[in-house]
Amino acid sequence: MSAKVISFATQKGGVGKSTLLMLIAAAVHNRTDLKVLVIDCDPQKSVKDIYSHENHQGSYDVISFNWRQPKPEINFDKTLVLAEQKYDIIFLDIPGRIDGKEIYYSILVSDVVIVPIVASALDIKATLNFLQTLPKIRQIKERQGYSLDVFGVVNKKDQTIEHIRLKELAGIGGLEFFYSPISNLVRYKRGISTVNDITDPTVRDDEFNRFFDEFMTKCIL
Repeated sequence: MSAKVISFATQKGGVGKSTLLMLIAAAVHNRTDLKVLVIDCDPQKSVKDIYSHENHQGSYDVISFNWRQPKPEINFDKTLVLAEQKYDIIFLDIPGRIDGKEIYYSILVSDVVIVPIVASALDIKATLNFLQTLPKIRQIKERQGYSLDVFGVVNKKDQTIEHIRLKELAGIGGLEFFYSPISNLVRYKRGISTVNDITDPTVRDDEFNRFFDEFMTKCIL
C-alpha cells in the first residue's frame, strides 16, 4: 500500500494553512499508528521552524523542500518516491503561488487537497481563483487512473455574515465543505506543535476532536 498524500493549499496568506496542517499532523501522529511525514514546501518554512525547536524523538518527521532549485520537479518526484517507501501519510505544505509549478506538481501527486478558507471577501475571491485551476489537474489525474478529493475547511470561524457567501464555493473544482469548522481560538496558535496533541482526544464534544473525526473519515479511512 502506497502512502496517502494530502496537500494543504491556498492562494491567500493568513488563513492558517500551516497551523491547521500541524494540528492535524500532530493528532494523526499521537492518535494512530500511522507513520507521518510533513514536507514543508512553503518559503516561510513555518513547520520546519517549529520542528527544529522541539524534541524530534517525540514528533512526526519534517523535511523541507526548496522549489527554487534547478529542475525542482525531478527532485520533488525523487523525494516523494523515497518517502512513500517509509511513511503512511505524507502532508504537503504548498506555497501559495498559483502561477508557479510547485502548486501544479504538488496537487498532481496528491490524493487529497485541504483548502482552509476564511470568510472574508478577499479570501473568498482568492479561493475561487485557486479552485478554478483544479479541474485541469483533476482531468490529468483521472486519465492516469487516479482521483482527487478537494475539501474546504472553514477556518477561524466567527459570527460574521460573510460565512453565508462560502456556499458559493461549494462544487467549484470539486470542493466539498467539512461540516466541522475550526473557530478563531487562541489555543490553536498557542498550542501549535509537531509533538503534542492540541487536546485530549477523549473529550468528545471538543471542537477539534469533532473536526479530526471528520478528517479521518473523509481523508484517511
